Amino acid sequence: MPNELIFSPGADLITDQVVVVMQDRPVIGMSSWLSDTMASAAASSRDVQLVTPVASRLTWPVRSLLFQGTYSRWVVSAADGEYFDGLNGSKLRWNGDQFVTALTGDAGQEQPEIDTTFVSEDEVVAHLQLTVRVRHQATESLELGQVVEKLFAGTSGGGPSGWSTSEPVTQPWSRAAVTEFCRGRAPRPSWLVVSGPAGDGVKPVVGTIEIRRTQSGVDETVTLSVAQPARDFPSTSEVGTLIDSVADDFTLISAMAIGAYGAADGTYTPRFVGVPAPIGVAAGHEAWRGRDLSDVLTIEGVPKALAIGPAQASALWYPLGDGHQPDDWEKYRMVMDKLVPSEASNPQHVANRGTEQ
Repeated sequence: MPNELIFSPGADLITDQVVVVMQDRPVIGMSSWLSDTMASAAASSRDVQLVTPVASRLTWPVRSLLFQGTYSRWVVSAADGEYFDGLNGSKLRWNGDQFVTALTGDAGQEQPEIDTTFVSEDEVVAHLQLTVRVRHQATESLELGQVVEKLFAGTSGGGPSGWSTSEPVTQPWSRAAVTEFCRGRAPRPSWLVVSGPAGDGVKPVVGTIEIRRTQSGVDETVTLSVAQPARDFPSTSEVGTLIDSVADDFTLISAMAIGAYGAADGTYTPRFVGVPAPIGVAAGHEAWRGRDLSDVLTIEGVPKALAIGPAQASALWYPLGDGHQPDDWEKYRMVMDKLVPSEASNPQHVANRGTEQ
């Protein structure tokens, strides 16, 4: 099918449901072409399927953003000419419209088949995955990026070194430049990549910043993936202290810390490296305002929950686990059930959280 004019040249094939992008390079980053293809796909209600060789690795921005749609997949071409899903290992087949899971077994009892390449052992390290959302007042004096610097210092031991609208990162870090760029796009949202230097005691880290104008102000959402020296994660106490400091200095809306695994350089390979597990979750004052503090802090199985931030508008911190135990997602479900019952009652919401890497 010929590519429609609304699509970027990064789209290799367009069907009624998906846009297929083929990339043959060692590391797949959120390039301007890939970002433009994602935007075009979203505008036409299509998902993106990324096809790569088995040796390719994904950066955190691609890994965390590209595969959120129902039909989105990381399609990996194995050495035997077959295809498998780089996120869950299921063998895939092309049905004429998109890549779908290849099922085996008797009728009515079909099951996905896991490709053996996916389960081969790779050396991995722990990745701390952090998402923090704060809200600023929409004033002329607002300078963005301060929360980014605080999170970088608290997780990697260094500061951000650069930012860009795509990967690779090309601009030296500057809060003033980031603020000017986002202000120039307002009221449209802005999405940026931010990275820091590794080495000399500084952990490899890459992240994203999303700036969005809302009726209540300006929301700044920061995601980070921080490669650890080994397979251990920061404790819930260490992460909680960092989130507490954010809540002291900014209006915290939410925060989530997850333990996952990946390559030592911070990238992700199409291999099974374990199941991600929660470390802790925070909810801002808006999430419980008007309710009894002792009630929202009392959750069975989460005994060390506490109020953080300013006393007059406290946020909540719920320590959930050490990042190694997938069963701790049940604690996350109980927290969400306490705070937002309608959202937590949706099993798909909890399942999606449990598969983030």
